[in-house]
Amino acid sequence: MDEPRVARRGGCAAGVAFLCFAVSAATIGPSSLAEESGWVRQQVFERLGTGVRHLRSGNARAAAESLCWAAERALNSHEAAWLCGRALLRAREPGRAIQFLELATNLQPRHLESWVTLGDAFLSDGQVDRARAAYFEALEIREDHSPAFDGLARLAWQTGDEKRALALYADALKANPADARARLNRGHLHLEAGRISQALEDIREAARLRPDDGEVQLGLARVLLRSGIGNDALAAARRAAEILPADPRPLALQSRVLLDAGDLGTAERAARSALELDAAEVEARLVLGELLGRTDRIDEGISVLEQTDTSRLSEKEIASINTARESWERRREDLAELAVRADSDDAPASLLLTLARARLEVGDAERAVELARRAAGLPGLSPLELRHAAYVLGSAGELLESEKIVDGIVASGAVLPEDLVNLAVAREMSGDPEGAETAYRRSLTLPLPPAVAHLGLARLALAAGDRPAAIAHLLEFLTADPDSDAALRVTEALKLLGPKPGRGAAAGGSP
Repeated sequence: MDEPRVARRGGCAAGVAFLCFAVSAATIGPSSLAEESGWVRQQVFERLGTGVRHLRSGNARAAAESLCWAAERALNSHEAAWLCGRALLRAREPGRAIQFLELATNLQPRHLESWVTLGDAFLSDGQVDRARAAYFEALEIREDHSPAFDGLARLAWQTGDEKRALALYADALKANPADARARLNRGHLHLEAGRISQALEDIREAARLRPDDGEVQLGLARVLLRSGIGNDALAAARRAAEILPADPRPLALQSRVLLDAGDLGTAERAARSALELDAAEVEARLVLGELLGRTDRIDEGISVLEQTDTSRLSEKEIASINTARESWERRREDLAELAVRADSDDAPASLLLTLARARLEVGDAERAVELARRAAGLPGLSPLELRHAAYVLGSAGELLESEKIVDGIVASGAVLPEDLVNLAVAREMSGDPEGAETAYRRSLTLPLPPAVAHLGLARLALAAGDRPAAIAHLLEFLTADPDSDAALRVTEALKLLGPKPGRGAAAGGSP
């Protein structure tokens, strides 16, 4: 086995400190040797305590610095070697972690968690066969050790064998039904596979079992965000930050939730704070790049996405940053080209509206409104072009202008159900709930009625305090076979609203 890499202190390799002591004894006497040895023991003890505190707070890099200092000077300490390996793995340095974890397994060959952590390090380093062997070493010691089954399940999922992974998770939970980490990791598998309800069930149970586990709270925040339950996702991310105050991931996740909720200022502060804790935090970098691009700071966003140090990033993470940067670079080029063409006096409405929507997407609402108004004033617009103009104006906050355009489409007789829904949304946002309800209900009388009208009517019913009517409309929405994510969000909303009334109770009103 390779020896751990060691730091140097005072010209001597820390890993061969006993040789330094021998030299010191020959030159300055045995009393100085005893003093030096006592100083090292005291420092090792203090560094172990400091490192454990850092590890518990989520500061993996500071933990690794302290714990590995101790491990390099106390080569017969299993605890120091194991904790150092754990910290390095959390700090995304699996290659170094393996060296110390192999030392830990040599020092205590029957320590279960040393073998599991070594397997995790091998798996993170892409050494699948050695990871498998390490997990099986743990099972040789204890045949029902659930974390070892959990490791093998993660290995199977990483290598594309989902069926085997699910069977191994079942083995883990059979061995220990209260293994919250196994439930959390199985929930992650379901989440990546798009089985949102199963992921939510597993991770909620993990959170019930281990409410003070920061990793579990992070997982809960992620699945709640995917389920569209933004307030609960934010609460879980904040709980994770309380448990792991020095870990950048809870802040990065908060920034994503806040960005999706439209709280851009707070999202930006959270993303920047996460990157201050660790510049390699990919989620925060992606959020900040997107946020800057959406607030008319594309150049700054591209700069944020020009990640230079990729040493601690996976290939998937590097690809995600590169993809985001390239997308914004193309957007910048497209905007520049469209702007030149739109400056022409005879620019068609379609071009003006394309640029208007693009300017809206990058946060330049003033320019978007200017272009949409210019397009709407041109003669001979098609209903589709009018819809685009109404969308831009409504999204930019010019609700009355948007409503006026949609009213014109409705009066022309070229109305579609979507036009009425757009009209209803504009009226709802401008403080006209009665007009909004009329438009929503009328849209449901046309062929191929949009199911989202029921969501609008549910919102209006809740605002009016009519919970049974809101529940009835949400149930009607579910009968339209929405996509799985939307169905899950509505199902969760129904759980919060309480007992279900008879189906269709609110749908029978006249338009």
